[in-house]
Amino acid sequence: MNYCSRCTGSHTHTFPFLCSGNSLVGGGLSEQKAKETLKNEALSSALKDAITQAHSVHGASGVDKAMGTLLYSMASRLKDTNRLVFLSVSIAQRKICTELQLAAALDFLKSHRQDPINMKEFEEACGVGVVITPEQIEDAVESVIKKHKELLLKERYHFNMGLLMGEARAAMKWADGKVIKNEVDLQVLHLLGPKTEADLEKKSK
Repeated sequence: MNYCSRCTGSHTHTFPFLCSGNSLVGGGLSEQKAKETLKNEALSSALKDAITQAHSVHGASGVDKAMGTLLYSMASRLKDTNRLVFLSVSIAQRKICTELQLAAALDFLKSHRQDPINMKEFEEACGVGVVITPEQIEDAVESVIKKHKELLLKERYHFNMGLLMGEARAAMKWADGKVIKNEVDLQVLHLLGPKTEADLEKKSK
């Protein structure tokens, strides 16, 4: 199975947390955030366990900053600690590689408390292996803009751009939201051109 391009590539040792005895040294976190983490024993313990599991898969040098951020997010949000090993390994194996997928994984585990976990259902629920290409995002945004083109041309930049984003994201569930927004902005600019003085004026109610 091919995993998404967001999860592949070189993995330099920029992991944002390092275990040192009973303490955590923040790298990817701000110093203040690292200190806050240390004050929370439950979070610190869960994060250390998550790091250990990730290292068992990759070794210390194979865990990058993006993965470390996901491990931290998972450790801070996971309620059922019995699932920590499973979810940590899923992140380390790059099956879960975005916050959107992590949220879906947490929801799935919350509603499926009985062992064993059905891996097929889990992976389908979390979009594991789904590859979204730039061309697919471009086509999805183009389709949405075409649908609203008449009103877009009429209202121009007073049009509710959030509607375009929402429909494009619904069509491309596992796509990166930032990439979708950039594509929406680009295609709207291509259709309408730069903002005019009239576009900058507040829309009358």
